[in-house]
Amino acid sequence: MIDGCGREIDHLRLSLTDHCNLACRYCVPEGAPPSRQMIDARLAFEIVRWLSEHHGARHVRLTGGEPLLYPDLIPLVRRLALLNHLDEITLTTNGQALAVQAAALRKAGLSRINVSLDTLRPDRFEQVTRGGRVEHTINGIESAIRADLTPVKLNMVVQRGLNDDEVVAAARWGLELGCVVRFLEVMPIGPLAHVIDEHLVPASEILDRLSSAFRLEPITQSLGQPAVDYAASSGSLRGVIGIIAPTTRPFCDRCRRIRVTSRGAVVACVHEDRHFDLTRCWNGRRLDEVHADTILEEAILHKPAEGSRSQSLTMIALGG
Repeated sequence: MIDGCGREIDHLRLSLTDHCNLACRYCVPEGAPPSRQMIDARLAFEIVRWLSEHHGARHVRLTGGEPLLYPDLIPLVRRLALLNHLDEITLTTNGQALAVQAAALRKAGLSRINVSLDTLRPDRFEQVTRGGRVEHTINGIESAIRADLTPVKLNMVVQRGLNDDEVVAAARWGLELGCVVRFLEVMPIGPLAHVIDEHLVPASEILDRLSSAFRLEPITQSLGQPAVDYAASSGSLRGVIGIIAPTTRPFCDRCRRIRVTSRGAVVACVHEDRHFDLTRCWNGRRLDEVHADTILEEAILHKPAEGSRSQSLTMIALGG
């Protein structure tokens, strides 16, 4: 897949459900009604098979909502792992239900896992997630490490006044476990675009805080990677720290991904309010690939050089 800007698209983020057991403040608007939309597991598999066999998708990340709530997750991963054209199958989770599923996911063929962990403090975790238990996520991370879903990547959305004073402590904690620790700027998406006004901590400030405790050496980036990674060291502690800065350091020029939502819509750009419905090509048993090819071509050719920030959907509906 080559878009209109000459970028090769080989990463797919596939949302299995927009249902989540948390309601993080930068992801779910206050008072938003809960949703339990789930993509048909057969359609999910056929989309990945079609994109990997015919259109060069090599990296698939399963997202949500919370993908661990998807009832067909393990069988779907097992089927995806049998596809010949995929380099890796990864998953992003809040970790609340990970402890009991990590080993089964690895056995099914999942390559590795990303875990959202915005704070190590129980009171703050409950506040930011509107009711989550940090010990459940920590237990999930430890289980993922034991199951060899590595390198486990920890994602911390840095928010002023909520957790920005924990950047160094979170980095140390994650590196001591052997995780890759990544710090994300708050991202202005849809109805929650205003969160950057109050809570944005720019990448430059995050790096200043980390540099006070670690020696940071830039690592050459792989194609399509949104993070800028650094080899981090502090005494005998070594590891990788990453910065993902979609707001102050946009990486649109190296974007190699498309999304498919839990409603079966292709979203070529997270910042652009254009959604292309693949369910029109699905009869419950098979995908009409000729029709799907036409929809995909339109979506890819309309992928902008840089999004207009006109997205109407929330991040939970887009798939993280």
